[in-house]
Amino acid sequence: MIIPLKTDHSPRRTPIVTHWLLFINLLIYAIGLAAQFGGLFDLNTLVLIGRFDPQEFRLWQLITYQFLHDPGAIWHLAFNMLFLWVFGCPVEDRLGRRGFLAFYLLGGVAAGLAHMMMTNAPVIGASGSIAAVTGAFLALFPRSRILVLFLIFPIILPALWIIGLFFMLDLLRQVGELLGAGGSRVAYAAHLAGYVYGFGVCFALLAGGLIKRHDVDVFFLLKQSRRRAAFRQTAQQSRGGIWDSPTRDAGEIVREHGDTASSELTGAQQAQADLRAEIHRLIAAHDLPAAGRVYRKLLAEDPGSVLPETRQLDLANQFYSEGDTDHAAQVYELFLKNYPQSSRSGEVRLMLGMLYTRQLQRPQDARPLLERAREQVARDDYRHLAEQLLTELPAPQ
Repeated sequence: MIIPLKTDHSPRRTPIVTHWLLFINLLIYAIGLAAQFGGLFDLNTLVLIGRFDPQEFRLWQLITYQFLHDPGAIWHLAFNMLFLWVFGCPVEDRLGRRGFLAFYLLGGVAAGLAHMMMTNAPVIGASGSIAAVTGAFLALFPRSRILVLFLIFPIILPALWIIGLFFMLDLLRQVGELLGAGGSRVAYAAHLAGYVYGFGVCFALLAGGLIKRHDVDVFFLLKQSRRRAAFRQTAQQSRGGIWDSPTRDAGEIVREHGDTASSELTGAQQAQADLRAEIHRLIAAHDLPAAGRVYRKLLAEDPGSVLPETRQLDLANQFYSEGDTDHAAQVYELFLKNYPQSSRSGEVRLMLGMLYTRQLQRPQDARPLLERAREQVARDDYRHLAEQLLTELPAPQ
């Protein structure tokens, strides 16, 4: 079992709507239990009134069913509220309070209607609404990392893996039910509809500019993917040029000149040359994650080790996409130190300034980078990002 505990995105302001949704769900459950314990009314009566029953369609029940949970299984409530807390806080921060409330309730409506299309069984619970919030999180924060409890071990995993796993499990279970693998009390169709609704709505809002794009959302991820593809295409098409320039690595020279070049290297230099050669081989094979792992080893032995310009930037972007902010900053710094006149230096200063501002808490180093990047970058959205980051920095002393 995998249980999410925390994301790496803290909201900038108090997520009031998420808190109220948690409180209302818990309060209704507690009132129902207390009333039944005190003999005031039967808890099942409350469920019968508020549940969504496709056979007795009542429009208002598409809202009320979202706040009722199985009175005989407190884990139904507990897991829903945990997921709401983990994913709801950052999503509310991006959508705004009123927008998040409307999004949440409509997500439950969409999930209920999807459930009705698959079965006539009544349904209760916030699972569909919370699946919508989870799908929204994937669109807004696809590169984030999540602290999860796996069995009894706390580990950190990419959000894309975790949410993708939840989606695939629900999909397989729904397919199993359709194939007659046995009835379940879980509304998997509602979960799936919630995921699709949440991701689709937020994707559309980002695409239409109704939510301001950010350096952590799905569009930034797509942009990075296209950029890496362009880098790989350039490398494939290159003959000579930067790859055969005087800055090429010792590892490549060793491959060409064999024992003569190798004999002039010390043991440590030879090891580093082999690592460089392996990096180039992996990049040529389009395996950037593996190339990044080898480059980390090389940097551990020689912190000043730099690659050819395009490959240096490619691996810096790879580290950034993996959330390895320390190595990303180190490799961007090496890029600026060794290729100060590069046509990409403005973008690199912007990326490094963003890392210093939002992840590494180095505002004194971020300011000069962002001020220069604002002057260098050609695109308006990059300049606006630089200006936004400058406003996030504390006033200079």
